[in-house]
Amino acid sequence: MSLFAITGNPVLHSKSPLLFDAAYPSHADTLACFRMAAQSAEEAVQLFDELGLSGMNITAPFKSGVAQLADVRAPEVQALNACNTLTLEDGKKCCYNTDIFGVLGSLENAGTPVAGKRCLVLGAGGAGSAAAYALHTAGGNVIIANRTVDKARRLSESTGCRYAGLDEVADIVPQTDVIVNTLYRGVDVIDEAWLRPQHTIFDAVYHGSTLQEKARRAGCKFVDGASWLLHQGVPAYRRFTGIAPDVEGMKKAMLPQKQPEHISLIGFMGAGKSTVAPLLADMLGMNVLDVDATLEARCGADIPQIMGEKGEAYFREQERAVLEEALASSTPTVISCGGGAVTQPSIGRQLKENSVVVWLYAPVDSCVSRISIDIDTRPLLAQHGNPQQAAAELFEKRKFLYAKAAWMLVSSAGRSAEQVSQLIYDEISKALRS
Repeated sequence: MSLFAITGNPVLHSKSPLLFDAAYPSHADTLACFRMAAQSAEEAVQLFDELGLSGMNITAPFKSGVAQLADVRAPEVQALNACNTLTLEDGKKCCYNTDIFGVLGSLENAGTPVAGKRCLVLGAGGAGSAAAYALHTAGGNVIIANRTVDKARRLSESTGCRYAGLDEVADIVPQTDVIVNTLYRGVDVIDEAWLRPQHTIFDAVYHGSTLQEKARRAGCKFVDGASWLLHQGVPAYRRFTGIAPDVEGMKKAMLPQKQPEHISLIGFMGAGKSTVAPLLADMLGMNVLDVDATLEARCGADIPQIMGEKGEAYFREQERAVLEEALASSTPTVISCGGGAVTQPSIGRQLKENSVVVWLYAPVDSCVSRISIDIDTRPLLAQHGNPQQAAAELFEKRKFLYAKAAWMLVSSAGRSAEQVSQLIYDEISKALRS
C-alpha cells in the first residue's frame, strides 16, 4: 500500500487529492492521497520520513527548500533549484520538476507547438523559471520579463534565455507568438491593444485571470492555468505509481465540487482530537460532537466498561450509529472521531463523502506520552504488557486507513491545541472558503 501527500499552497492545489483519486480508481484499495498542512519544507520532509510516504507533490513556497533536502536531484531540479515531485526510490529521496511538462503538455494540448516560436515569460519566480526552462528546452526563442531585471538576468543565465524588464513588454508583445503569464494574480501588465489573433496566451493564474477576457476579445488562443495543474500531474502520478493515469478522469475531477458542511477529526489516540474539536468549532461558528463522549452518555458506561462487558464489535456498532447520525445532520458540526473509527470501511467512506476529514497526526511516542496518565482507559493498550509497542503496531495497522479517509493531515507535534486549531482554520479558510 502506498501513501502520497500534497504540501504547499492549498489555494493552488486545492483539487489535487481529487485529481489523484480520479487518476486510477481501480487502485483505490492500494493508494491513498491527502493534503499535508506543513509550515516549512523541513517539516514536510520530516513527515515524509516519519509516515513512510511513497511520494509527495510540492507547491509554493516549498519547492526550493525540499530540493535542498533531497538525496537525488534530477537535471531540471539542479537547473531550477526547485522540485514539485518527491519520491522514495531505493531508500533515497529523489526530486523532480514536472512543472515543465505542465507547461509543454498544456500548449501541446492546445495545438501550439513550441519549437521555433517566439515566447515571452512574464515573471521570474518558481513558475516563471519552470516555464522559461521548458520553452527553451523545447526549442522556443524565449524572453523572460520581470519587474526586478537582475532576477530575470540571473534566470536567463541558468536557462539560456534572454531577459528584459516589464517596462519593455509593450515592444516585445507584438513580436511574440506565445505569452506565459506567471505574475501574481492582480498584476496586469498586458494592454489588450497589444494582442493579436496569432497570440497564444497561457495564464498560470488559476482563479481570477485578468487575461482571459482580453484574449477572447482579441481573438487569441487562451490556455487556462488549471491545464498546468493537470499536465504536471500526469508525469508526477506516473513517477509515484508506475501507472499511466486516466487523464479524462482527472479532468472530470477538476470540475466544481460541492463541499461538505461537516468537519471530522480523525487520528490515533492522544493526537489531540477531543481538545482541538471545540476550539475549531468555536472559530468556525459550528456545533461540536465528541463521538466517544456521546457514545458513553448513551450507553451509561465508559468505553473500557463497554468493551469489557460487551466486546469491541458491540462498541464499533454503537460508534457507527453515532457517526452516521452526526453525518446525516443538517447542522454543520466539527466531529471528533474515536481513534479506531476508520477501521470500519463503511465509516471511512462516509466520513470522506460527508465531511472534510482532517487527520491529526503525532508520532506514536508523543501520543502514548500524552495518554500515559490514563492508559487504563485505553483498552486496546492496557491489555498489553508493553503499551508503547502495542501502540506502534496498532498505528501501523491504521495508518493507511487514516490516509485513505483524510483530506488533509495536520501535525500536532510541538504545537498547542490552539495552534493546531488555528492552522486547520487557516488551511480550510484558504482552500475551501475562498
